[in-house]
Amino acid sequence: MTRISSPAAPSRFLIVLLGARYLALDAESIQGVLTLEEVGSLDDPTIHGLVYRAINLADRLRILDNQGSAHSRIVLLSERGVQGSIRVTTVQGWLELHPSQVLPLSPQFCGPERRWYRGMILFEKSIALVLNTSWVLDEQVASVEDSGGQGGIPRLVVAPKMSVNNSQVC
Repeated sequence: MTRISSPAAPSRFLIVLLGARYLALDAESIQGVLTLEEVGSLDDPTIHGLVYRAINLADRLRILDNQGSAHSRIVLLSERGVQGSIRVTTVQGWLELHPSQVLPLSPQFCGPERRWYRGMILFEKSIALVLNTSWVLDEQVASVEDSGGQGGIPRLVVAPKMSVNNSQVC
């Protein structure tokens, strides 16, 4: 009997704007999107008994951002039993793509940003960088591992150094 391979399932992303940078968040890690009014004065939103620790993504990515706009949203993330929340400038919407449409990072990404992003997506007349949710939640993952909870959570491994040209090593 001949087996017919099915095409790869499309991937879904939530496209957001953080400062002036488009980011793509993997739909599988998104637990919800809230307005600032829905969150209220809580730093760490608690939804259905789960605490989503606030992560200052703009600081971690070194992006200047005015996070006080009326269009700001709080995105709730969860991966491998670890939760966190990030504030974004605006939410652009959902995008469904074939995996081949997620492009690898270009060679210019040769430092720590290789851990921050998993690839690029052509979006409007720009690109959206696919955010690595494991990296975003890395601090929370480390706390869970240190406290003896949910052991066996895989950690990211830094890629080996490679030479881009004769004078620069990445």
